[in-house]
Amino acid sequence: MAGAKIDFDHKDVSAKIGAAIQSLDNPGPLFQIIIEYLTRVHRQRFRNQVSPEGTPWAPLSPAYKKRKHRNANKILTLRGHLAGTLRGQYDQTGLEFGTDRPYGAAQHFGAEIDRAASTREVYFRQKRDGSVGNQFVKKGKSNFAQTVNVGGYKIRIPARPWLGTNEQQNNQIVKKAHDYLQDAMGG
Repeated sequence: MAGAKIDFDHKDVSAKIGAAIQSLDNPGPLFQIIIEYLTRVHRQRFRNQVSPEGTPWAPLSPAYKKRKHRNANKILTLRGHLAGTLRGQYDQTGLEFGTDRPYGAAQHFGAEIDRAASTREVYFRQKRDGSVGNQFVKKGKSNFAQTVNVGGYKIRIPARPWLGTNEQQNNQIVKKAHDYLQDAMGG
């Protein structure tokens, strides 16, 4: 070949490409990095109370908000169980992230629950003068019980999308994968 030329030693390039391919043959460490990122993103989402796109979650119903004493101003958080069930798992073919709790899907997509009519015991506190208070009490604190019929009713849970990623987070995941492969190729 006339003119300028360079000698190309493909062994170094082949070794780096081979290292990248080998890291893809065992994607576990990359998937673990992505799971850690998704966990941080979703925990922040619970703190911000917004959907993946940043839309605020539907507010609590006035009736529920009135009786909710623990974490009264937090949506999707009574005791923190839903946010605490975030898990990721992976195998050679892919990664899954979410919760195994059925109510996680009901909260994400919304739901309508039909409650059948039933008979229940309700408990009150009877005063010394024989009058019965008009507030329910726990069975252990009660000295007066009454059987009541409760009619059927529906519980409507509005959709509050909490699981998923937005475009910016997807780009961050791609960047993490890029950085992982670049590290596997030696920088």
